[in-house]
Amino acid sequence: MMKMFKLLKLADAFTLANLTCGFMSILYSFSESFAGAALFLLAAMVFDYLDGFVARKRKEGNIFGKELDSLCDLVSFGVAPAVFGYALGLDSLFAIIVLIAFVCAGALRLCRFNVTKIEGFEGVPITVNALLFPTLYFGSLFFPLPLFVYLLGYITMTFLMVSTLKIKKL
Repeated sequence: MMKMFKLLKLADAFTLANLTCGFMSILYSFSESFAGAALFLLAAMVFDYLDGFVARKRKEGNIFGKELDSLCDLVSFGVAPAVFGYALGLDSLFAIIVLIAFVCAGALRLCRFNVTKIEGFEGVPITVNALLFPTLYFGSLFFPLPLFVYLLGYITMTFLMVSTLKIKKL
């Protein structure tokens, strides 16, 4: 057990905070507390940014942290947004297939990122989901959106995450 704690760096605490927010988003989605679920997605994105920032500043980047980050990102930016969509009402057979494809595309996107050495990004980063779906939700409070718009968002992101679109790192 002590060996595990020796692997952990300060940046990994932010990564685990990201995971915690993703898990809380799932719980809030199940409770149909959609504003809370959306806020936890946004918080996960902040912690994801901070883990990378801290790792670079402290020169703590390592393989353990990179793998931990990807596992946590899959929960927070793949599974949690899919559960959010399902809880919102995307529960038809077609919608469930789309949500499964969305989560799988997120996993593939993260795996590709971990094994390729390109400058910038290939495909849209999975983290974008933590901004897109809360934005749609909070926007719908002012301008009601049909569920079809969310479904289009999931379909679009499924393809964009696994695309070969080249995106520069900010």
